[in-house]
Amino acid sequence: MNRRLVALSAVWSIVLAGLTLVGPATPRAVGHSQLVTSVPAAGDVVASPPSDLRLVFSEPIEAAYTRLDLLDSTGKTVVSGVGAPDPADSHSLIAPIPHLADGIYTVDWRALSASDGHTTSGFFTFGVGNVTPPPVGGSTVDAGSIHAGHDAATTFLETESRIAGDFGLLLALGLPIVGWLVLRHPRSVGVAQLSAASLGIAVVGAVGLIILGGLGVGFDPISYVAESRTGQLLLARAAVGIAAIVIVLVLARTRPSLASAIAASAALFGVVLVALGGHAAAYDSPAPIAAVVVHLVGAAAWLTGILVLAWLAISGTPPDRPLAVLVPRFSAVGLVSVALIVLTGVYSDWLQTRTLISVDTPYEATLLVKIGLAIGAFSLGAFNYVSGGRATDRRFRPRVVVESGLAIAVLVATGVLASGSPPAEEQPVQIAVAPSSVLAGATPPVLELAPGRPGPTRFVVVATIPTGASVELELQRLDASGDSRIQLQGGSTPGTYEAGGGLLPAGSRWDASVVVHDQNGGELSRTRFSFALDSEGISEGRATAVVDPALAVAVMLLIGAALGLAFTLGGGSLPRVDPAASRIAVLGGSAAGTVLGVLALFGGPRL
Repeated sequence: MNRRLVALSAVWSIVLAGLTLVGPATPRAVGHSQLVTSVPAAGDVVASPPSDLRLVFSEPIEAAYTRLDLLDSTGKTVVSGVGAPDPADSHSLIAPIPHLADGIYTVDWRALSASDGHTTSGFFTFGVGNVTPPPVGGSTVDAGSIHAGHDAATTFLETESRIAGDFGLLLALGLPIVGWLVLRHPRSVGVAQLSAASLGIAVVGAVGLIILGGLGVGFDPISYVAESRTGQLLLARAAVGIAAIVIVLVLARTRPSLASAIAASAALFGVVLVALGGHAAAYDSPAPIAAVVVHLVGAAAWLTGILVLAWLAISGTPPDRPLAVLVPRFSAVGLVSVALIVLTGVYSDWLQTRTLISVDTPYEATLLVKIGLAIGAFSLGAFNYVSGGRATDRRFRPRVVVESGLAIAVLVATGVLASGSPPAEEQPVQIAVAPSSVLAGATPPVLELAPGRPGPTRFVVVATIPTGASVELELQRLDASGDSRIQLQGGSTPGTYEAGGGLLPAGSRWDASVVVHDQNGGELSRTRFSFALDSEGISEGRATAVVDPALAVAVMLLIGAALGLAFTLGGGSLPRVDPAASRIAVLGGSAAGTVLGVLALFGGPRL
């Protein structure tokens, strides 16, 4: 049996190595800090030359790298390397420019996301004076954008470094948890030493990301650390990890319990920094970051426990700790961890994609692969939970080995996702139709605003109109004087009409009408919308789903935490598990669920 298990483990190692090679090559979605709109907008012709250019991105931008070049129609550089973030809006770049003569101009931009440290670049054109509009559509997202990408080797190394960093942190955090709750050996020297080794893997991953990040933006690693938020977070991860390794190794033999606690604390600190340096940091809310932290803590306990059980299944367990004893202890931890992983995963996935099941982008396709692998691992875990590690169940050992392989595959897919770009932040915000404007039997058009924040805005209308008809947007400001009529042009997608560059101030209220005209200028239909903006975004008029999955998860977390707390304090324990491990796991999960549920319900981002 052991030979078969070793062979099975070897096969899994080959499969997982293949996943790490194939995964990073997956094409990335639209860029991480992608251009959403601009003033002047792409394809616009302005009567008088602007004094500056304003570019609005989907994520906060780093001042050290985000710049633009302006070229005239002959390719001559007008200005180079100009621009700085708007002090009032971290998503916007403002670049002063000299007086422009009539003509066509091209803006080449490059951006570094302050949220996840990824780079993007692109271009768009606009005209000044009496010139023919440039041959570029109205969307600054799709009109000629070129997304910065690394070569295959750099992309591979970046993803591998990310996977190594995450794997090391999860093991360093999970080993003490498994040692205390499952193995019941809090004084284990081996657990402390393995935790230190895991922190070493995490440090190597962080250092690799620092080096690759510096090279990716054209800086040396030292400048990258000094001048970028992401570099500083990675440096903090590496520094804390190195300090913890030294302390843990010094204390491992004399005070192993303290050494393990220090390793777990350093790993938890690293997990928080991972959340602060990822996609969740793009939101102006602590809830997405807290969700990632809870997700990774649950993953640490689950993944480490599975790997420990798989190792013991292959190598053999001591007589005083057979699998029939260890599995019920781990099952208590595993059940709570999986519940937190699923709920926080749904919450984060919804925020980052606004759809739970889609293959429209490579990011969403990779996400579905991750979900499928997780479902496979959880399904095998359910069999092992029912089995309880009984010696009479001969299929338990192969199942737990395969489950461990699937768990690592989930980690690999997560690393690929972290190197990708979730599409939600680049999607416009849909405005609800005013009921009085909808005619019976008619399908009203859809009005969307990108990015849905105060400042320059791209208007997107999705509608089915007759051949030769045109779409116009009438805007009337309700809190102050100011009306405008905007002619929308066909977008990159059939049935989509867009125009960019409109300025929507914070604290403003608007009445908007989408008007469809026939070839002769006659009005075919008129659909009314109403919305308002505050300092954070659309405060009134959003089109909302009947059930918001993010709010549903928040409610489920709070209900589950309340039930778990009452159940445990009443003396209950989860079925088929060790009662002591059940009490600790449920109390810990209830505390995490309460904090996250409150943050998500009352302070979560608006979508």
